[in-house]
Amino acid sequence: MSQAFYLTTAIDYVNGAPHLGHAYERITSDVVARWQRMCGREVRFLTGTDEHGIKVQKAAAAEGLDPQAYTDRLVPAFQEAWDALDISYDRFIRTTDADHKATVTALLEAIQANGWLAEAEYEGWYCEGCEAYKTDKDLVDERCPDHPNREMTWLKETNLFFKMSAFEERLLAHYEAHPEFVQPAHRRNEVLSLIKSGLMDLSISRSTRSVSWGIPISFRPDSVIYVWFDALINYLTGAGYGTDDAMFERFWPAELHVLGKDVTRFHCIIWPAMLMAAGIELPKTIFAHGWVLTGDARKLSKSDESTTQGERDLSPLAIANTYGPDAIRWYLCSQITFGRDGEFTWERFEEIYNAHLANGLGNLLSRSIGMATKYFGGVPAPVGEPDALLSALCTKAVADATEAYTTYRLHDACAAAWTIVTTCNEQVQAREPWKMAKDEARRDELADFLYGLMESVRIAALLLHPVMPRKTKQCLAALGAASPLDATIDVATQWGGLSGRDLERPSPLFPRLDQLQTDSAV
Repeated sequence: MSQAFYLTTAIDYVNGAPHLGHAYERITSDVVARWQRMCGREVRFLTGTDEHGIKVQKAAAAEGLDPQAYTDRLVPAFQEAWDALDISYDRFIRTTDADHKATVTALLEAIQANGWLAEAEYEGWYCEGCEAYKTDKDLVDERCPDHPNREMTWLKETNLFFKMSAFEERLLAHYEAHPEFVQPAHRRNEVLSLIKSGLMDLSISRSTRSVSWGIPISFRPDSVIYVWFDALINYLTGAGYGTDDAMFERFWPAELHVLGKDVTRFHCIIWPAMLMAAGIELPKTIFAHGWVLTGDARKLSKSDESTTQGERDLSPLAIANTYGPDAIRWYLCSQITFGRDGEFTWERFEEIYNAHLANGLGNLLSRSIGMATKYFGGVPAPVGEPDALLSALCTKAVADATEAYTTYRLHDACAAAWTIVTTCNEQVQAREPWKMAKDEARRDELADFLYGLMESVRIAALLLHPVMPRKTKQCLAALGAASPLDATIDVATQWGGLSGRDLERPSPLFPRLDQLQTDSAV
């Protein structure tokens, strides 16, 4: 297995502010990236913004701005949101970056040199909302189902076409040989159905008379490249294709593309066909996640008013600033099955915050350190064998979480780690260590139990670190334990990682909701 792990998200179109749906993709991708780093892999994590096309051109013109100035104004909102959510990306790419333009040109010229481009007349429907061409069978009541409030545009141009229809059998053969290529399985089946229904050649140029805001085609005057063709190539740019051969050799093929289920056609059909046409190895896995729905089952979108719920701000930045990034990271990863749609409501979010974070992990850490400090002045030295129940619990949780993280079942990884928190809290109530403390004959039993309790919290914090990086670091520091990247996860989660040292009872890991809301209002 290569030590390099190249991971990408889809890039966000800069036609509005980032919402919780965008955040979900970044958070889940970040969880994968952080886990792989804990496994000792050299991770390169790419995210960014998609900035060309007719929508940006028109929006900029409406504000009297040059498109570059318009996108320069919008991009910082995405960077600020991802930084607030502790997204550990290695590069934030913009499709207006100079190296991206160079990579797009290099790839298009490679596809042309291999004979996969041709001139032809295009006539048909175009959805400006999707920035995509549509056939009659794609439409519902003569509208794009994803943008029913937008009028369709009828285009007629002589364009440059990518001979995508020639790749139908090659794509099917790749899917057959690599069942892991598109996940989850139900998305793979949807894509296979689309391929088997027949592929059409794809118009990949636009005349500068209709769209001037795009990357020029080097061998076709007065033309820019189709915005989706441009955007998909960002994954190659981030790996150094055409600009940094050493980087490209190290990181390509990508280990994982993470994207929304609404763009699978582009990523699972057009993108691999493009790579085949250029003679470039395909990415190993494409994972299509579901949507984050609001309480009324609407998809979050920049084009409607669903970035609020009631009178409360659903923006990632507002939630992170009020509750801290780990609270929303935990909710989205633990409460939504990765690959399926999930729902966000304030009521459920605050219920999970209280039950899991404040009263679950936070209370467990506080009471563990409190008892250890009160009865032993620090981490007690274990006397006998490791606590059989707790050590077995942790061994199973480590194995289950490792397997789940590795196979991108992030919700199952959360559940596996959380069994430690739940069981430890149950064992405190069942064993009543405060009663042991009153009996000198049980002092060794108390020492072994409290050591086992704190060791279990340490291992839980390590397993939860990809999801809650900020709070788990605080948790480990409070226990006097090593940081998550001091050793690979298989070594770090071995029983016996704590040593007898002085402790101080920490401030609440997750403050009460009423305190958070009071603080945010100040």
